[in-house]
This record gives sequence, structure tokens and C-alpha cells, in this order.
Amino acid sequence: MSTPAVELVRQTPERATHALQGFAQFARVVRYRQNVLFAALAVAVLFGGLYYATTKRVYQAKASLLVLQTGSDVTNTAMTAEGVRQGLMPTYERLFSSAVVLDGALRNLQPADRADLVEVPPEKWINTLRANLSASTLRQTNIIEIGFRSKSPSAAVAVVNAVLRSYLEFMEKTHKGTAGQIIEVITREKGQLEQRLATKEAEVLETRRRFGDLGIRSGGTVVHPTVQRAISLNEALIKTQQKRIELQASQSALETAVRNGEDLRPQLLSLENVVGREFLLAGFGMSTHDLESQAQFEKTLVDSQAELKTLQGFFGPAHPRVIAVQERIRSASNYLAQYQQRLDHKLSGVRDRQLGPMLSQMVAQRLNETWRHEGSLRAGFEQARHEAVELNGDMARLEILEHDLRWLRDLRDVLLNQIASVDLRQDHGDIRTAVVSEPVLPLSPVWPKLPIVGLCCLLAGGGAGLAAIYALDILDDHFRSPDELREQLGLELLAMVREMPGAPAQGLSSLRVVSEPNAVESEAFRTLRTTLALNKSETSRLVVSSAEPGDGKTTVAANLAVSFAQAGKRTLLIDADMRRPGLTTLLEAKGKPGLADVLVGTTNLHQAGVPQVFALGVGQLDFLPAGTRRPDSAELLASQRLAELLAWAESRYDQILIDSPPGLAASDASIIGRLVDGLVLVVQPQKTQRRSVVHVVKAFGTHGVTVLGLVVNRIASQKENSVYGYNFAAGYGYGYEDESKPQEAAMVEMKRDWGEPATASGSATALRRRAA
Repeated sequence: MSTPAVELVRQTPERATHALQGFAQFARVVRYRQNVLFAALAVAVLFGGLYYATTKRVYQAKASLLVLQTGSDVTNTAMTAEGVRQGLMPTYERLFSSAVVLDGALRNLQPADRADLVEVPPEKWINTLRANLSASTLRQTNIIEIGFRSKSPSAAVAVVNAVLRSYLEFMEKTHKGTAGQIIEVITREKGQLEQRLATKEAEVLETRRRFGDLGIRSGGTVVHPTVQRAISLNEALIKTQQKRIELQASQSALETAVRNGEDLRPQLLSLENVVGREFLLAGFGMSTHDLESQAQFEKTLVDSQAELKTLQGFFGPAHPRVIAVQERIRSASNYLAQYQQRLDHKLSGVRDRQLGPMLSQMVAQRLNETWRHEGSLRAGFEQARHEAVELNGDMARLEILEHDLRWLRDLRDVLLNQIASVDLRQDHGDIRTAVVSEPVLPLSPVWPKLPIVGLCCLLAGGGAGLAAIYALDILDDHFRSPDELREQLGLELLAMVREMPGAPAQGLSSLRVVSEPNAVESEAFRTLRTTLALNKSETSRLVVSSAEPGDGKTTVAANLAVSFAQAGKRTLLIDADMRRPGLTTLLEAKGKPGLADVLVGTTNLHQAGVPQVFALGVGQLDFLPAGTRRPDSAELLASQRLAELLAWAESRYDQILIDSPPGLAASDASIIGRLVDGLVLVVQPQKTQRRSVVHVVKAFGTHGVTVLGLVVNRIASQKENSVYGYNFAAGYGYGYEDESKPQEAAMVEMKRDWGEPATASGSATALRRRAA
């Protein structure tokens, strides 16, 4: 298996897990903001109720119509899909919305049944009926379902009945029009034939009476060749005359249809029997070979599709046999599509005004050929009869007269059969229609329906509520709980520290673990100390940081250092926030030499030591302040001297804690984090923006800093955001700031670090916006 495939298989469970986690997280958000969802549902139900109460009721009446195609076999009653060519069903279906059917329906409507047309101009009545009328063919059947929607139940039933009546009248008129013309021509020919038959019968009787019985018996087997030739020519002449009569009838019907502007497509079926299939196809530029080729390609396409379905169950899409079958299917499909295009192109060229002249020309041509053939046969027959008469005299003449008499009688029988057949087709037609189900008076409206309206309200209200919850969740960029913080960041929760009251004094006594060692907040720091001590990885060198100012990282670092010292560990607390040394201010070490002085020095730390470190008076806790302000704090921290300092401190202390600037404010925390065992991230969920914490955690991971876990600070209810007291644009830039800052400003910074409201700087929102 290829490497991308392996990677895809490996990532699939991870994506599914992330999706489930995201769903579970959103479910918790929905539960947290369920009032928004309930409010959206209530509003949707209210609007739905108003809509249901105020909207007009719409009623629908339906009926079903069966359509069968019998062709020339009027006894065919098949009700399968082959009963009507499926390509014609859309035509019969669309006829319901045609102007001629709808106009006939309007004539059948009573004024009381025009409830939907009261406020509509008469010229738009047909469009109104068409807009509310529906006609569709039921799948795999020859049944068309007709429906009409109206504000009145009785009007809906009346309109459906009127449309059905108009449709049936149109179909009957269409199919009976051509048959009536054919009957008229054949009936006229029948009258002339009967006159000739009467004359011939009289002639036969007169001949027999004049010549008497000459020994000619019915059923004799001996016939002179000359007489036989005359008889054969006479039979051929009879057939030719019959063909000519049929052509004349078709020509007359065709001319009448062209003159009246009727649809000429029903004439094609009758002309096929009259002029011949080959002759008719040749008139359209086709042949039976084209039809055979089309049928062969259709069979090839069906067989190839079945074969492809079978092969796909055993082979992949790139298998040669699958590709070969697909190519065969593509070739057959292209041929059929091109054949249909050629056929449509040929038929489109002879439709409408061109179809009538073409059919007339074809019939006239075949009629002329028949006339010529009949004339030739008549001439031959007359000559043969003259010879037979001369040869056989009166006997041959009498036999011919009797044969003519039989021919005239046979021709009369043929005409009578044709009249009966046309009458039968006129009564039934090639298309049979029957109403399967009559429209009934609807008792309940089809719209509005309470279940559907209610479901739509629930879906709309639920969707709007979930969308509002999602939008609020996106806009609310704060962590709502420590659990949410831990899940989204993927970090362990080391400790949770409650909000502590403001310190009344400065120095070491202002720390909670010193002033109130038995308080709940002090126990939280001891819990943090224990958690770090029991960590499976080394935690003797730690850096404490946060995402934004004001999260309380300095307070956490100082109290944690005292907790380690109270546990008997030699502890070194370093203030590495050389831009805004809050820890140095808190422990009243401002102005003393410290970390900056050590980093710019050149002495050997292992030999000379670090004289800037001094004891705080709590256990074995020592403190290294930030030292002299420097404009290049990042460069100093990135130098080799910091690594030497940590190596020196590791040889003398059990625990090293470093207070660094916030991660979003500067890169100092990342620089220090690469040199220590891990980083403790302090987060204030109710204040810190979610995107800020996520961004800083990703940045630490990118820089190779090991984040041991989270300390959730000030978890008590808090209405206003506290700020760290730094101005990112100035305080955490690389510009140098004057040392002569008033003591009151330093006190403001210290109070901000404790979580008290700030008065000397801008709002937390402005500071975070600058940091971003």
C-alpha cells in the first residue's frame, strides 16, 4: 500500500474522533445555552401558528386516466408498459395543459365553478388553470393522474371533470377526423362499383339466355392457355385497381388534412400500408437497414451494460476487460445518440409545412405508378380477352363475363370490409382512453397541513436556535469552564486557584501562602506543588507564563515558590520579566541588581557565583530580581549566559522557578522554555480570550517548549475583566523605557497582578486587541 493510502487510513479514525469530540462539545454548548434554543423554537411555533391560522385553505381534486395504444389491432387490450410507447406518454400528459384542452374546459365550466377566476382577467384564465393543474404519469404505468388545486372543493372537482371532458373530446375528434375522410372516399367508390356490378350481372344473364347452355360447367379443370392468360391478367388488373383505389382514398384524406391544418402524423401509419414501408422510409432518407442497425446497437448496448455490471463485481475500474466493455458501451451510446440526432434532423426538416407536401408527393408518385401499371395490365388484358374471344367464341366470352362478375363481387366485399374496419377504428381509435377514477369532493385541504407546518416550525426554529447558539459560541471567545479549557487545549489541569482578596501590604507577607497558610487558596498552591513533584517527567526547572497580561502568573509563581520552600526544598525564584518586572516590584526588590546584570556580565558563574541572589526569609527560598532595565531583554535571554546561570542554579538548588512575560506579549517565554524542564501556563478562563490561549499553546509547541499543564486562576464569579497592567505596544516592545517610573504606577501594576481593577491603563479589551 502506498504512503498516502497508509496516511489516509491512519487519519480516518483521528478525523472520526475529532468529529465526535466536536459534536460532544457543541452538545455541551447547546445545553449551556438551551434557553436560546427554546426561545427560537417558541418564536418559530408562534409564527407557524399565525401562518396556519391566517393562510387560505387549498383543496385538491384528483382523477386518473388510462391510455392504451392498440394500433391496427383493435382487439389488443394490453395494459403493460408496451401498451403505449413510453415516449408518447409525456405528449399525452402535456396535452392536459395545452391551450385547446383548457379552452374547451372553460367552455364546460359553469359560472359557479369559476371560484379561482373571479379576480382574474378573462385573458389570463387559461394561465390560471394551467398554474393550478397538474398531470403526471404514474411510474411504469399507462395511467395519467390529473389534479387541480382550488380554494373551493366543489370548484376543484368541477374543473377536473371539465378538463377530462375536453381532453376526451379532443382525442376523439383527432382520431375520427382522418377516418371520416377515408370512409367518404371508399363509400363513393363502393357506389360506383355496385352500378358496374349490376350492369355486369345483367350482361351475363343476357349472354346465357342468348347462347343457352354451351356445356360450360362450374369447376371445370380444362382451360385453354389463351383464356388462362386473360384470366391471369384480369386478376393482376383487379389487384392493381384495388391498390389504386386505396391510394386515391389516402390521397383525398391527406389533402383534406393538409387543407384543414390537421396533425399529419396519424397519416404515417396508414401510408405505410398503402405506399409500402421501404418507399416511405426512402422518402425520409432512411431504409430498413438503418432500423436494423439501430436495433443491433441497442441490443449491443444492453448486453454490454449487463456484462459491465457483472465484471464490476469481480474487477476494478482499471481492469482491461472493464475498460473494453466501457469503450463498447460508449461506442454504442454515441452511435445511437448520433443516429437519433440524424433522425431528428431529417424529421425536423420535413415537419409542419414540409411534411404535407412530401407525403402528398409520395402518394401521388405511387398513384401515378399504379395508374401506369393498371393501364399496362388493362391493355394486355384487352388483347388477351380479344384473342380468347376469337378463339373460344361465345364460351370464352361468357367465362370472362362471369369472371368479371366474380371480380366485381370480390372488390365489393373488399370495400365493405374496409368500411367496417375504418368504422371500428373510428369508434375506438389507435389510442384508447378510459377514466379510471372520478374526482371526489375533498373533505380536508391539502394545504396548510398542521403536521407539515409543525414540522417545518420545529426544523426552522431548531435550525435558527442552533445557528444562534453557534454564532454566540463563536462570538463568546472565553472559556466557560476548566473542563472546556482542558479539552480544547489538550493539556492537563494542574491546579485551580480561587480568586484571592487584594493584599493590604507589600513584600513577602502579601503572598497568600505566607499570610493565610490555612486558606483554601494556599492549599491550591500546595496541590500544585504536589502535582508537579509527582509528574513523571523532570520538573526541577520550571518557567511560569500566561497568554495575556493580568492572568496572575506572577502571583502563582511567587506563591508556588514559597510552597516549595515550606516543603524544605532549596528554591530559587527568578524574575525573568525584564520588560515589566512585576515579581521584583511585588517582593520590594526594585532597583537592585539582578538577572539583567548577570546576563551582561563576563565572570565565571561557577567560580564567582551569583551575588545578586538574596534570601527572602522563608525557608531556603532565594530570589533573583530582574535587575537593571535593558532594551535588549530578548537578546540577553537568548545568550549562553542564561544557560550557564541555570546550570549554576541547578547545582545549588532543588527547585528553580522562573517568572517570564506573557507568551503573546513577547518571545521571552519561548526562549526560556527551551532551556528548562517545562512550562506552567496560567489561564484566567473568565478573562482570557480563547483564541489567545490556543495561539500561545500552538506557539510554544512550534518552538519546542514543553507545556506541563494549566493552572486555572481566579475561578470565582467575576463580572469585569482584570488586566495585567502592560501596554503591549509600548511596554512589550523593544524600545527602552525610563527607570524613573513613579512608585504609584508600580503599585497599580502590583494590584492589577492581584486581580484588582486597574485605573492607570486602558481596558483589557484594548490591550488584548493590541496583542493580537
